[in-house]
Amino acid sequence: MSYRRLKPILKATLHSKYLLSLREAFISLIPYFVSSALAIFILNSALALNIITTGHALYESAFNAASLILALFPVIVAISIGFFVCKNYGQSGIVGAMLALLCFSLHGHYIVSDQGAFSLNPTGAAPYAIIIPSLSSLLLIFMIKTLPNFTDYFHQVSRFLSEKLLIILPFFLVFLSFYAFMPLLNVIGSHVAVLITPDPTSQSIAELTFQRMVVIHGLWFVGIHGDNTFNMLFNAEYLSQPILADLPAKTFYDTFVLMGGTGCFAGLIVAAFFLKKGCHERNIVKLSLPFTIFNFCEIVLFALPVFLNPIMLVPFVITPIFNFIVSYFAISAQWVSVSSVSTSWMLPTLISGYEVSGNFSGVILQIILIAANALIYFPFLKKQSEQFHFIDAVNKLSDTLNIAEQLRQSSEQDYLSHRRDIENSNKALQQILTEISNGKLRLFYQPQICQKTKHIRGFEALLRLQKPDGSIVGPYFLETLIKHDRTDIIDTWVIEQAQRDLLYFAKRSYKPIISINVNPKVLSDNQLITYVCDSFTQFPDQLKIEVVESGYLSDKRTVVSNIEKLKQYKIKTVIDDFGTGYSSLSMLADLPIDIVKLDKSMLDKAQTPNGEGFYTHVVDLLHKMNKRLVAEGVETRTQLDFIRRLKVDTVQGWYYEKAMPKDKVLDFVKNYIPE
Repeated sequence: MSYRRLKPILKATLHSKYLLSLREAFISLIPYFVSSALAIFILNSALALNIITTGHALYESAFNAASLILALFPVIVAISIGFFVCKNYGQSGIVGAMLALLCFSLHGHYIVSDQGAFSLNPTGAAPYAIIIPSLSSLLLIFMIKTLPNFTDYFHQVSRFLSEKLLIILPFFLVFLSFYAFMPLLNVIGSHVAVLITPDPTSQSIAELTFQRMVVIHGLWFVGIHGDNTFNMLFNAEYLSQPILADLPAKTFYDTFVLMGGTGCFAGLIVAAFFLKKGCHERNIVKLSLPFTIFNFCEIVLFALPVFLNPIMLVPFVITPIFNFIVSYFAISAQWVSVSSVSTSWMLPTLISGYEVSGNFSGVILQIILIAANALIYFPFLKKQSEQFHFIDAVNKLSDTLNIAEQLRQSSEQDYLSHRRDIENSNKALQQILTEISNGKLRLFYQPQICQKTKHIRGFEALLRLQKPDGSIVGPYFLETLIKHDRTDIIDTWVIEQAQRDLLYFAKRSYKPIISINVNPKVLSDNQLITYVCDSFTQFPDQLKIEVVESGYLSDKRTVVSNIEKLKQYKIKTVIDDFGTGYSSLSMLADLPIDIVKLDKSMLDKAQTPNGEGFYTHVVDLLHKMNKRLVAEGVETRTQLDFIRRLKVDTVQGWYYEKAMPKDKVLDFVKNYIPE
């Protein structure tokens, strides 16, 4: 497959919700990784420096704590994955975490019962730490979307409570479903175990060590603690036997292969320092440096990330293989002297090389390997940095124009004034969010009437907030949310509620066309557009998305692609409030949008000769562009007659009806009489 064909697949994979959720899940575990690494490091250092002995009570307490931290690693991973997968797919993260914990603990045999006593079984559970939480979360999301919706039965309780009640059945079914397919997973796991289980009777120590290295790296790449899992599942006593001369296999492996930890991250760190300052990769290796020196790999693995990152897979696999082969032949050729000394895997690189070789030949070999590893890692790190982390052009321009110096000369009073503005703005946002949480968002529907047939063409869904006292108010809060770029909260709710309302109408044998209003940046969000397309597959030709023209539409390629995708799923896009804001005719000409909605403010101004002329010319121009028009804000017979003379397709406004709750829509349709 050519790179051109592979690139969109790779990009879609990297930006998939599931993969992004896994990355978030493991990045959120960084405090856990660091804490566990510190605990093991302190314990081993205390032993090495003879501060304590293995018989000391303090050692026993520290050892038990470190062992428990390692034993709990799979369940911590399961909880984190369950939370972030469900959260990023628009469901309750807490519920997802609970389900993942329950399924993993029971079906993954992490907690086992022996004559009524429960104990942890991390040996058998570790391979399932990602598989079971992923399956449970994705199945829960699937069940919620496909099972019958009983929202109407819980309309008298709060939305928060109704969501939790509605999730009971999917939760229960997902948990039970594992009894059906866990046997299949166990069979697959058994076959995989047979393939990767080492055979000491037919393989050399070098072959066994090399095979172990490949398996461990494969496990690490999918987020499973490779070394611990391998040692728990398979007998690795051969590591204490010589691989070359008198050199134990484990010492060879720790000293000349995994410099900087799994993935040979010493070379990666060197490569990262050749990237541009301030990039994510360089910042992460700086953070990880104190730990990578002692061969702890978790921070780089999960925070860079290398874990489940297709871009980093190649160097992650190649570097240890390269180090293994080069070191093996260098020692075999006696270019590097070695001894039978056994070292700790935590011994820093270069020091370990000198310790094992007894001279600088081991150090020189390590330096050569690190340099080669850096050359292998660099192009992949550079590719990742360019693809995901962009330089802040505004800061660069500011430095060029010496704007930064001017800003530094701003007075303290201006600074304090700015801070007060931010504080007041944040308070306003917090108040708005509280008011929305205390109330209940609803969609009201205003009819749109076709002027040719005089029949109902559809409805626009208008956002309303029902306050605790039962009063209904308009979306006064949108301006604040837009200012803080938090309209995603409302956009997602509107999309989901529109789906629920269409299902409500469908159950009553009515299939209306509805228009929903979303922030224009939605058209630049590939993931959200995909979500919309997937959510309304059962309602073809029943949804229109209205967006106002804005700077977000300047990302023309992405916007055009997403509008075309919506068309494929029989979802139309409408330019709303035309005549205000940007109103770029050139942009409108470039976008594959057939429907334009004329803003009410233009119609209000049409009461004057100049306003009437302007409205008329705009309509004529849009007709010449073959656009279908919707006139909103029609409130009087005079306005309606004016609109009809201009042959505008569709009319919406109080002249016909105000916005109404969905339970009144059917009555309106039934009683509507075309005029």
